[in-house]
Amino acid sequence: MISEQTVSADYQPTPNLLAGRVILVTGATGGIGHAVSRRLAAAGATVVLLGREIKRLEAVYDELTEIGPEPAIYPMNLEGATFDHYPELADTIGEQLGRLDGILHAAAVLGRPSPVELYDVEAWYRTLQVNLNAPFMLTRACLPLLRKSPDASLVFTSDTIGRDGGPYWGAYGVSKAGLEGLMRILAAELADTTPVRVNSIDPGPVATQFRRDAYPSEEAGLHPLPEHVAGAFLWLLGPESAEVHGQALTVAPSRK
Repeated sequence: MISEQTVSADYQPTPNLLAGRVILVTGATGGIGHAVSRRLAAAGATVVLLGREIKRLEAVYDELTEIGPEPAIYPMNLEGATFDHYPELADTIGEQLGRLDGILHAAAVLGRPSPVELYDVEAWYRTLQVNLNAPFMLTRACLPLLRKSPDASLVFTSDTIGRDGGPYWGAYGVSKAGLEGLMRILAAELADTTPVRVNSIDPGPVATQFRRDAYPSEEAGLHPLPEHVAGAFLWLLGPESAEVHGQALTVAPSRK
């Protein structure tokens, strides 16, 4: 599946490949999080849907119930969540579902692109809270559960801005660079001592509301839809990528 650190968007799992697995997806009500949640459910996984709005979570819950195992919903506002909320989430998953085999960190906010010199301080804090601090706290709280899985996968959604930099991306760019650093540190700490593998994946430009907010004047139809890149995430969360650890990956465009 991997060539020069790329992952094919055309990946198709064998039926019920993820049966019995429990996978937590943040940002599960929109964009890539939603698309990957659907693919996970179709492959047999029980998906824990994390998002801010109960009505939107319930709508995704209904979708997934029609195509796979009954999911679970967990409303949480990552911007306002405190230190105590993350262990409570981990405890709830452990008590009600009994295991956790993977986390996809898909939730992100854009912030307010501007020069660092002029960057709004409150917007900086809010963006880092959702995009970097929340993934750290959620991962930290859930690691004991992940360690108990025979094959756990921790996936951070990245961005070329976090890897290569670029002007005016401010807190968003810094947060993605921070996730890359967090991924590498975790991968080094967990290598050879646990069944938890850790990777990041850059989906490239995708036709999501996030993309439209970032590039409001961009012509429609230029980029793939979220469901057209979801296969790469599915592969990375499943057992067929068991040997991949500590890698900064990029989605290869679909051949379809």
